Amino acid sequence: MPQATISEPASPIRPSLLRRIVTHWVVRLLLTAGAFIFLILLLGLPAFSLPVAADPLLLQEIIGTMSAFGAISLVTRLAERRSMAEIGMGLRELPGRWLRGFAVGAGFMMACAVILALLGGYRVTAVSLALGPLLYGLLLHMAVGLFEEGLFRGILFRLLEEGLGSWAALTITAAIFGAAHLMNPQATLWGAAAIAIEAGVLLGAAYMLTRSLWFVAGLHAAWNFTQGPVLGFNISGSGMTTESLLVPAIQGPDLLTGGVFGIEASLIAVLLGLALGVWFAVRAARGGQTVRALLWRGGVARVGKPPSTEQSA
Repeated sequence: MPQATISEPASPIRPSLLRRIVTHWVVRLLLTAGAFIFLILLLGLPAFSLPVAADPLLLQEIIGTMSAFGAISLVTRLAERRSMAEIGMGLRELPGRWLRGFAVGAGFMMACAVILALLGGYRVTAVSLALGPLLYGLLLHMAVGLFEEGLFRGILFRLLEEGLGSWAALTITAAIFGAAHLMNPQATLWGAAAIAIEAGVLLGAAYMLTRSLWFVAGLHAAWNFTQGPVLGFNISGSGMTTESLLVPAIQGPDLLTGGVFGIEASLIAVLLGLALGVWFAVRAARGGQTVRALLWRGGVARVGKPPSTEQSA
């Protein structure tokens, strides 16, 4: 009788050298940054040269949003060969996740104002029902939230997390996020540090837990919209003098009120934001939502798993 043959298991197909280079996290970070700069120039130069009456700040945020998400989409689809839904940016999830994040951001900022009011530092003197400024503020801060979260969490945090791990990425991006606010006209060193501690940690940790850019974009939008157009605080030392729903009288030491920078520089916001950020981070760690560092290796890291064997070097 003829002997039965045992078939050898097929050896995994080793990706080409070019593919291994392209999928390395450092290369993907550089490709995404390059695509972002290219799209900013491609969209921005014609837009700002048109003789059309448009709000320059809103236009800037919209162009930034389109450029950030365009760059992420190009590299995710072409280099990583993944869908946007796999990295928490699927359009079907946008409304629900964004609204949940918005509720968290609004609740956080309202809690800061209530605590400040109980301590005698915030008092409502009038209510302004001007619908126009409120709608403009909402639209502007929706765009700000999408742009900044696309840039800081969608590009920087996500790719640094693959290379260096979740905790290093959280620390680095929180510091960069805080430092970026030093460019605001009424910025202070303490204000920038406060932003890093409360918002940088909170937004990064919220992304770690939810793995949804829409959630953190909604949180960010509500954070700014509630403190500025609703509660009447200065936003991150920006000096924006927009009309607010509540017209407040703010008094007390800067450590309590945040001073000229706004309530984000108050000890209230720092402690409350840090506590919420730590809660998100602990839940992410316990739920296996952290990423193992690739370090020098190539490939695409997965949440709680080693890098994809299909693409790792």
